[in-house]
Amino acid sequence: MIVGITGMYCSGKNEAVRVFESEGFRVVDVDVIGHLALEVKKNEILDAFGGEILIEGRVDRKSLGRIVFKDPDKRRTLERIVHPWMIKEVKRIVGVGGDFVINAALLIEMCLHVLCNYVIGIEVSEKIAVERAMKRDGISEQEARMRIASQIPLKEKLHYVDKVIENTSSLEYFLNEVKDFISKIRRGNS
Repeated sequence: MIVGITGMYCSGKNEAVRVFESEGFRVVDVDVIGHLALEVKKNEILDAFGGEILIEGRVDRKSLGRIVFKDPDKRRTLERIVHPWMIKEVKRIVGVGGDFVINAALLIEMCLHVLCNYVIGIEVSEKIAVERAMKRDGISEQEARMRIASQIPLKEKLHYVDKVIENTSSLEYFLNEVKDFISKIRRGNS
């Protein structure tokens, strides 16, 4: 069984994924795969964005992020370079069979949802996501809002989502909702 988890930046996807992992699902973290893609596709990225994004011979994600989150055309350029490799890597990983949870803010945009038996959308207010981003990633409010604005809102992807889980109250409530969904899909009652 493959479950995809999507939602805006800092919506709580990682917390949900930890519950799936504790229930025996193997995790496919598309963000981690994206980090690998920066190394695998480094030469193409340098051709497109120049050497100022390098620190100690590696693509600096923060420098690259400042460029692509300000400019949709540059973000699309980066996506054209790294997404095909990332998609192949996800397919390779889940192709071995078994229970997987795919953690991907861009699950729908990358068409990874087609690999999934179920898709969960994590819903959170932009205000909460911005606060979490500032705290977790040490970025400014403006940077957090730019990252959020670069994503298609969950409400526009609902026709791909089997279950929306709100992450607006207590962490305990949210985690119980995730556990409940896992129980239902294991019983075949989503």
